Amino acid sequence: MSSDPVLLVHGGAWAIPDDMVEAHLNGVRNAIAAGWRVLQHGGTALDAVEEAVVIMEDDETFDAGCGSFLNRDGKVQLDALIMDGSTLRAGGV
Repeated sequence: MSSDPVLLVHGGAWAIPDDMVEAHLNGVRNAIAAGWRVLQHGGTALDAVEEAVVIMEDDETFDAGCGSFLNRDGKVQLDALIMDGSTLRAGGV
């Protein structure tokens, strides 16, 4: 079994319209690249995941951060959680 690190992101689980596929692929590629840069510069896995999520939240392609869909009241309503598996410390909003 390999002990090489793996960084995985996904941009949602829905039927992405054909005209939006390339934007979604570029978005997840950008997020992965940002996370890998963190790891290459000695950052932790938690730091890498956080950076990848920030990139996706700043990309209006995704239903997160800047691209969030509005709820029935016309407002953005989100929640988020991140956990450090080595310490089991977590934070959420």
